[in-house]
Amino acid sequence: MSYNKYRNIPDTPVNVYSLEDDFKIFKNARQLPSTPYPTYAKWGLVAFCTQGYAKTELHANAHVLTQNELIIIFPGQLISISEISNDFKADYFTFSINLYNDVLSGLCRFSPFFFFYHRSHYFYNLTDIEVTNFLNYFELIRAKVDSSVNLYKRDFIIHLLRIFFLDVYNIYKLTTKNPKAQLNTHKKELAHNFFLLIMQHYKKHRDVTFYANKLCITPKYLSMVIKEVSGKAAKDWIIEYIIQEIKALLKNSTLNIQEIAMKTNFSNQSSLGRFFKKHTGMSPIEYKKHI
Repeated sequence: MSYNKYRNIPDTPVNVYSLEDDFKIFKNARQLPSTPYPTYAKWGLVAFCTQGYAKTELHANAHVLTQNELIIIFPGQLISISEISNDFKADYFTFSINLYNDVLSGLCRFSPFFFFYHRSHYFYNLTDIEVTNFLNYFELIRAKVDSSVNLYKRDFIIHLLRIFFLDVYNIYKLTTKNPKAQLNTHKKELAHNFFLLIMQHYKKHRDVTFYANKLCITPKYLSMVIKEVSGKAAKDWIIEYIIQEIKALLKNSTLNIQEIAMKTNFSNQSSLGRFFKKHTGMSPIEYKKHI
């Protein structure tokens, strides 16, 4: 089967329904809203493939999305879609981080382990019954957004998305047994807020103290909680975000090292190079050669 690596697919009619910038739904789309190189998503995405395939990668976990499969991407996750077949079609919707936060605020606090688990389990192969259920759900959301007499579109979407995400979380709880899952509510809340802050500030702030001050706790306590929750230190999570950002920019051949240093708030390219080599074992130029 042929594919188009850079998604230069001719425009075709696509039904688009929108709730301003908070929520957009697309039917029979020929492509998905991502870049061929890893980029931190500023939106969430739920996409169901009806035909063809697309090569996806979430936090270095690669998967080829094929017919009757569903992928779920949360805001702030590192996503790329490098190949899409010429016959690809999908029904999908995107949602803003503000809408996403409003959706989660009305649910039980999801365990941070769910979001770590999701990095390598972001795709679902649906059974025939599940396909029918999802398509019915998709049409229900589309109808609510498209309705000219619906005065409470945003509220409807929030509640419908809560049902969807709660169902996904329920699948996670039934299929995993994590001995650390019974963290207290305070630690779950703290970890959740820490990762939200990283998404907003990782380019400018790489010091744990900055995040601790934002959360009104000590750096020592923040580090202890994040280590307990995720198995990795708070500092390491901050470093991961900036390293992945640098890697994504290095894959963009139009940028030189100095421009990347400016975009990621390093004082100069030497400073960026030292930081990158310390945490990856290779210089930015060496990494670029291996892409």
